[in-house]
Amino acid sequence: MRAMEAFRLERFFAEHEFSAKYLLCSSDCESISTRELLAMEEGAETGLLDLRLGYTETRGAPSLRRDIAAGYASPATGGPGAEGVFVHAGAEEAILNFFLATVGSGDHVVVNSPAYQSLSEIPRWLGAAVSPWKLRDEGGRWFLDPDELRRLLSPKTRAVVLNLPHNPTGALSTIGEFEAIVERCRKEGVLLFVDEVYRGLELDEARRLPSVCELYENGVALNVLSKTAGLAGLRIGWLASRRADILDAVAVVKDYNSICSSAPSEYLAGVALRNFERIADQNRSLCAANLALFETFVGRHPDFAGLTRPEGSSICFPRLAGRAEIEFSGDAETMALALLRESGVLLLPGDYYGYDARHFRVGFGRKNFGEGLAALEKWLVDRG
Repeated sequence: MRAMEAFRLERFFAEHEFSAKYLLCSSDCESISTRELLAMEEGAETGLLDLRLGYTETRGAPSLRRDIAAGYASPATGGPGAEGVFVHAGAEEAILNFFLATVGSGDHVVVNSPAYQSLSEIPRWLGAAVSPWKLRDEGGRWFLDPDELRRLLSPKTRAVVLNLPHNPTGALSTIGEFEAIVERCRKEGVLLFVDEVYRGLELDEARRLPSVCELYENGVALNVLSKTAGLAGLRIGWLASRRADILDAVAVVKDYNSICSSAPSEYLAGVALRNFERIADQNRSLCAANLALFETFVGRHPDFAGLTRPEGSSICFPRLAGRAEIEFSGDAETMALALLRESGVLLLPGDYYGYDARHFRVGFGRKNFGEGLAALEKWLVDRG
């Protein structure tokens, strides 16, 4: 087994995230305090204080799995049910355990590109051949062409891996595009793993896609409370699938890493899920307002950046344009490091996704987004 490559994006954040004055590239939404969360449900504070701090079940507390399953269709209409939910310590552990349980040397995996690095690096580390399925930036939107998937698949393809809504572009397939992808996977008999961590942050809620675990019998959905709910500190994520054999294989793997999740985190996650729409509504409104601010900003500064509008998530993927592209030689990392040194504003270079170096990620899910954007604009004005 070859050495795993460093997770460049996470190393970048480890160096800068907690020292920058303004995080203008955060992928998560605004968080709330433990006190605020507990106040959403009568008796929740007492329940937390009375909680015994022993081990939890490997697959997650039955009550938590029921709360998660309530967010999907019922088993009678294609949903996974509580038995089809497997709780993890965040989304990253779930990604690792899924691939360890399903992919090995000699397999082939198709992964949308650009992608959060673990979605492509972990299967490559395990010895699988990885083919990028490139998003297109055409006609005013980012999208995956379902017709390209047929060409990318091979007899050795074990899984197709997607992230919808997409990090970092904010792309969101139409229902027709998504159904075409599912049908191609069904015809070829391959797994379809969909990172759905931004589900619930569609700019048009009517565009929300069914979860892959509802639409496809060989689908595996990934979700977490870190993004739409803004509760990254809980470290609670999950897999949802109708494939009991895959979840059984994941259980074997999990015995070798976290074993189980934190009891207080599972308890608080249950409170959050029972109040999820209230939390999500607040963050959807915040994202819509902040994105409007950013679009106005881009309109004022066409010599700094161009933007293909996201269709979902709390992030977008603008690109250097005009004078800024020339000044920084088409390298958003050079721009981002200068911006950080001179103003304390942090942007994420697109090269950390292995993508066109002109691009950079902007996150618009935080309450102080306007302050950070004002600091960026001042920096631009001061530089002339």
